[in-house]
Amino acid sequence: MAILEEFSGLKDNFPLGAGYQLITQPEEMAWPDADQEALTGLKIFQQDKAIAMNWVVSQGWVAQWARSEQLYLFKVPIRFWDNSDVPRSSLGMPLVYENVESVLPQLMAGVFADEPPFVVNPRPGTSADAARANTAILQWQLKQANVREETRLGVKYMLIHGMGIWKLGWECYTKKRKIKSRTEPYQFIATGGPSGGINVAQKGTYDLVEHEVTDEVNLPTFEHRNIRHVLVDPGVRTSDIRKAKYVIDLQYPTILDLDQLRDYEGYNIPSREILMDLMFPPEEVPNYNPLESQTPTLFKEFNVMPRNMNTTVDRTRRPLELAEYWNCDRVVTVLQNRLVIRNEANPFGCIPFLSCAMSDIIDNFWGIGITQLIGNEQRMQQGVINGYLDDFSLNINGMFTRVRGGNIIPQQLRMRPGGVIDMDAKDGVGILPRPALITGDVMTTLQASDGRAARRTAASESAVQGSLPSQNSSITRTATGVNSLASGTGTRLQSIIEQFAHQVFVPMLDMFHKMNAMYLDPQQINKLLTKELGIAYQGDTLDFINGQFDFDVQAAARLQDRAVARQNLPLLFQYLLTQPVMDALTQEGKKINIGELVNTLFDVTGFKNKQNIITDMTPEDEQRAQQNSPAAQQAAQQQAQQQQGQQQQSDKMQLLQTENSNRAGRDVLKELIAKSDKAALGL
Repeated sequence: MAILEEFSGLKDNFPLGAGYQLITQPEEMAWPDADQEALTGLKIFQQDKAIAMNWVVSQGWVAQWARSEQLYLFKVPIRFWDNSDVPRSSLGMPLVYENVESVLPQLMAGVFADEPPFVVNPRPGTSADAARANTAILQWQLKQANVREETRLGVKYMLIHGMGIWKLGWECYTKKRKIKSRTEPYQFIATGGPSGGINVAQKGTYDLVEHEVTDEVNLPTFEHRNIRHVLVDPGVRTSDIRKAKYVIDLQYPTILDLDQLRDYEGYNIPSREILMDLMFPPEEVPNYNPLESQTPTLFKEFNVMPRNMNTTVDRTRRPLELAEYWNCDRVVTVLQNRLVIRNEANPFGCIPFLSCAMSDIIDNFWGIGITQLIGNEQRMQQGVINGYLDDFSLNINGMFTRVRGGNIIPQQLRMRPGGVIDMDAKDGVGILPRPALITGDVMTTLQASDGRAARRTAASESAVQGSLPSQNSSITRTATGVNSLASGTGTRLQSIIEQFAHQVFVPMLDMFHKMNAMYLDPQQINKLLTKELGIAYQGDTLDFINGQFDFDVQAAARLQDRAVARQNLPLLFQYLLTQPVMDALTQEGKKINIGELVNTLFDVTGFKNKQNIITDMTPEDEQRAQQNSPAAQQAAQQQAQQQQGQQQQSDKMQLLQTENSNRAGRDVLKELIAKSDKAALGL
């Protein structure tokens, strides 16, 4: 259907109720690998939306969400004593709030226990360098997508309502920013100093020029969703939203937001004139959402205006309802419940939503949260403490009795501070006696309630035996008991962390990697690694794109294993680098990869400055290394030995020659002496 060509007004294009027509002909439907008519997609969306919304309301989940939020706010309605304007005690006990705010930081510390909070293990056929590059990119993307804060908000929904929902996506846009540069380049000129040193003179100008540059942004998105704005297939029987047949995401963008979707492939956005015309009489207003109708209105200070209401007079910033209908095969986006602006194959091949329940219910999607677990405990505590304070108030401001008058009309007696009861007594005005306060029983009841709440939610340091140990408990007398007390809570919280990692965090990492392979080309990957992360990736980027990886979360409980690995690294290095081990590997045609050992050391210890510590050698370094190499030293030693031998031989020859000369001289001298002696004797 050519929507844009036939578009003359939203109401004229798709009359109200057109989508509720039944699909009666086989040709109206389409197989997953075929195109689907816009009107068919609209009919399927509207009817599935009605089914999902009616089911949630009929099962009482909307009312339960309202009660959960009311318990979290720990506010009690103000009440008055009967027939009086004197207020009764209306103290709220923040039991649910305390447990939620105690468990939440523990869960966050468990999920984000290290930096990065995950590990990437390469599968066979994928290099370790590709896994390290993937780790660096994912770590950067987690920060850009604000994953930590979105996780915290979604986990808070999970603790309060029992279910947290997150949505994945990809955004590609350009943004402009301003930079400054000098009109002339700055120069540093070295000159000779008076004492033979070197002075550095600066030459240039301080005049700056402002430029505008355009950056292209290609990033995955991860955002938590309000459970009132996500409709899930009522037939899903597990807390994993990926198992649903369809998911509908209700959004309320402005026409400015719709105008930005014009550059996204697959969207058919009407012109700006048509969009602006929608916001003037007869003005389009978002549809009524019954999932938001039962929100608590008792406490006005905590309420905000619903998303479907106008909060500004600027008509370009007024909301319209935009619903995204997702299944594993298609995505249909409907504006104002009538206009299909997107109808195409699902680019991800799966439902881009993730979910996790704090405590899942068998054969059901929605889970149980802290408010359902200890909501009755909070109500009981509020009733006990307020009843005690009312009783205390009656004891301080007691009631009185007086003699009944003849014209007093009898009426039902109601207790209130300072009240008066008419009686047929002879003593005139008196004080109505009251029983003594039972303070000890009240405090015992509140402590027992706190213990039950802590046992159910693992919000405090309670042991596996239940509540906090009493004074007569022997659990703290031994090291085993102390360890049990310390680990009782952590074991239960670790179970929630493992469930969150299995259903949300690890699938998110896997989806991020798939979207990187879909939307990032090799040039963008190289630019991201070098410019943003400062990593000189030497491998082929196709190894990163086509690589197979296993993702895991480094939860707090697993950090102990990592600490043990760090302690064992020196022993491993010492063992592998011994001469017998290296000789044995050489006989088998193998060797020790020293570079990989260094990478392992940096990976385990978590140091980020490997690029500054392990650097390329300069020509001078290579020359010194060659001079200091064992072969060079051995050659120099051999040369020195040869020179020493030659010198020794030369010295021997010279000594022999000297001895021969001396011997010849002695012989000549002897001969001369002999001749002289003979001449003297006249012989």
